[in-house]
Amino acid sequence: MRAGAGDIRGYNLSVFLSLFFNIVPLYVIIAIGYLSTRFLSVDKNSLANLAIYVFIPVVVFGFMVNLDLKLEYVSLPLFFYVASVVLGFLFLRIGQIVYGDKQANLLAMCTCMGNTGYFGLPLVLLFFNNGLVAIYMFMVMAGILFEATYGYYIAARSSFTMRQSLIKLLKFPSLYAMILGLIFNIAHFDFPEIFWTYWTYFKGAYVIVGMMIIGASLAGLKRFTFGGRFVGLVFFGKFICFPSLALAFIYMDKMFFHWLSADIYSLLVMGTIVPPAANIAAFASQLDIEPEKAATTILLGTVFALFYIPVVIMVMGI
Repeated sequence: MRAGAGDIRGYNLSVFLSLFFNIVPLYVIIAIGYLSTRFLSVDKNSLANLAIYVFIPVVVFGFMVNLDLKLEYVSLPLFFYVASVVLGFLFLRIGQIVYGDKQANLLAMCTCMGNTGYFGLPLVLLFFNNGLVAIYMFMVMAGILFEATYGYYIAARSSFTMRQSLIKLLKFPSLYAMILGLIFNIAHFDFPEIFWTYWTYFKGAYVIVGMMIIGASLAGLKRFTFGGRFVGLVFFGKFICFPSLALAFIYMDKMFFHWLSADIYSLLVMGTIVPPAANIAAFASQLDIEPEKAATTILLGTVFALFYIPVVIMVMGI
């Protein structure tokens, strides 16, 4: 019995270490972004503009062209948007009770806005094939819509009108890349091989630049502002409540709808276990909502994810 238990523990440890060391290179790239900003004067905004206006649209377009489009996949972005709204509303109310000031808005943002792009996409590229990555991109585009609507409302109750939020959404190039890619997908248009060769280069470049942006954002942190209760609430909402909503949706699908496969379930979970979005730091700085606390919480969440994500992947067999 003891030998068997030891074998199981040894196997679990080896699986964890394998997953851990697969993720570590992503953190090395984050460190490169941090050091490049601090010592080589690399501009965070330039990196972000490259990602938002060049790399992400090309990558999204390619994945949408390759997407094996099925009607049941519409349930994925719908779930993602509704779950984000539910969590945002719930933790905004909790924050108002606990803090009664702008920290409530920051708490809600940190729990319902995940780093599905800069952090999540490289992670999904690491563990899933291109067909599943395309489905992931289709799913998390709901996060972009959420940020432009209810997310902005949470960030600043009166600073952005719904019209301003929609205008910001309409300026986001990935939205048009997704629509155009779906049009070519439906038309069954065949792109030449040279397009896919360079698309692969763009995909790799996005992984590098996207992770560097996280490090570049952290380089702007002037001082650490740690609040134990605040971080505890964020971690509970982001790493427990959000995945729990995904598991509830998966249970409902297994019991009643039978729309999705086990691989899609894994994608859904992966989209909900990423750390708080790097964009939160920019929102907090712009609107003067505890920017140091925002950056510190994002840093702690990103470090925690290094250990948390391999555990979730191992336990769920993703």
